[in-house]
Amino acid sequence: MDNAGLLQLKKWSVPRLVSDLRAESCGDGSLAQTIALPGKLLIESRSGWTNDTPVDHMVLIRVVRSWRGWLTSNPNAIQMRDRWTWALDRDPSIPVTTGIFNSQVGSAIDLGTNSVSEPNVGRQWVWTPVTMSDEWVGPMSPGQRINVHYRSYVWTPPPFADNANKNSPQHVAQARYSRVQLIAFPQQGSVVVG
Repeated sequence: MDNAGLLQLKKWSVPRLVSDLRAESCGDGSLAQTIALPGKLLIESRSGWTNDTPVDHMVLIRVVRSWRGWLTSNPNAIQMRDRWTWALDRDPSIPVTTGIFNSQVGSAIDLGTNSVSEPNVGRQWVWTPVTMSDEWVGPMSPGQRINVHYRSYVWTPPPFADNANKNSPQHVAQARYSRVQLIAFPQQGSVVVG
């Protein structure tokens, strides 16, 4: 209560955005054959937040991916995968998408071959809309810190034809960026107001 007897809420008594990191892709552009997982690293970011309040909090990890786009040539495929890891009061493990991942998107094209077994001429352009994923963590005690590590990769699943598009292969990948946000939600308690 203030001097006038009105209820006052502490700034940490309501859900709030505590970290918002826009991680740009450092690998957009032409793509060479990359058939070994995890593939070519496009985006990497690290973020975190320390609970500097007197109450427990749940934290929502929110990953917002920009639109993705790619070009692949007959008869190949392109796939993008991402993953994040988190840990409390220590560094998280490196997020590798070889076996476990949070999302994947991609496509393939196969228009067959001509009479001398050359791939027919063909290219495929794909654009996907913005996507978002959430994960809850907690509760976090006062003084605890959450650390988040995010990575996004692109790869060309085998078999990969290096003579694609009748010996004129084109393979391009664009991840643009991902936003990694941490949103803190205070838990019920008697210390929220005052």
